[in-house]
Amino acid sequence: MDGKKLEAFVKAVDLGSISRAAIALHLTQSALSQQITSLEASVGVQLLARSKQGVFPTQAGRVLYRHAQHLLRGMDEALMEVRARGDGPSGRVSVGLAPYSLAQSLTVPLLQTVRREYPNIVLHIRENFGGLISEGIATGQIDMGIMYSPVSLRAVHVEPLFVDELSVLAHQKRKLPSPIGFAELTDVPMLVPTRQHSIRLAVDAGFQRHDLFPRIAGELESVPSLLSAVEKDIGCTVLPGASIPDLAQHPTLVRLPFAEPMPIRLAFCISANEPLSEAAVAVERVLRRLVSRVLAEHADVGG
Repeated sequence: MDGKKLEAFVKAVDLGSISRAAIALHLTQSALSQQITSLEASVGVQLLARSKQGVFPTQAGRVLYRHAQHLLRGMDEALMEVRARGDGPSGRVSVGLAPYSLAQSLTVPLLQTVRREYPNIVLHIRENFGGLISEGIATGQIDMGIMYSPVSLRAVHVEPLFVDELSVLAHQKRKLPSPIGFAELTDVPMLVPTRQHSIRLAVDAGFQRHDLFPRIAGELESVPSLLSAVEKDIGCTVLPGASIPDLAQHPTLVRLPFAEPMPIRLAFCISANEPLSEAAVAVERVLRRLVSRVLAEHADVGG
């Protein structure tokens, strides 16, 4: 199957537009349309449906899109490995880090270490919901990931790293009790991630156990933005211990443990079916080393 035609098809699906895909690939719109038409002719089915809003994949198109991503990625990795001519592990490695996990502590050190130790490896770090990371690993789009309470999929091997505890982070002027119960939080504006995130699910479940409802003031996926909002006393939030920064650098904030256990599991995930490439194995070693260091530092801070 022609790689150029597959690339044209994938780009059209990603952007939802033939014209935008043509611009992105430096082609004329007619040339890109011809490539997709030729691809449809070769597989014998329609792959894209057209509407006033743009293009979207048909059912057959969605199947091809999933496989095409895997094929194109494999072609890119093969090309990089050939160009490297055996000068150490090489290729593209994708790592998924869920928001509110160790993403803030790991991203820059991981980039620096891989760049220093394995200069021929191109690292792709994706911050996304745990469920999307699990699906990406299952379909071969992501090599490995770290997330809280990962979605259970047969194609994903889950290795628990440690069990963290959720705590409330609030502005000190609110003078909330410590430890704090869910009843004391019902009138407090809460800043939380969306319901796609395991931390939000744990918070909602905690309120439901007491037949209570949270007062949601906003939904944020960025930890730095979340901390800024809490520092301005827009609301309180709930974070795992490993995601809570050094409060000496945030003197207006206080960490309040829950009155009941609120555990959440952090896990390392890889494919259960596909072996890691040489480059991915190298990145895995680095990632595990950095995770161990971060967790040790967290344990020291926690006492």
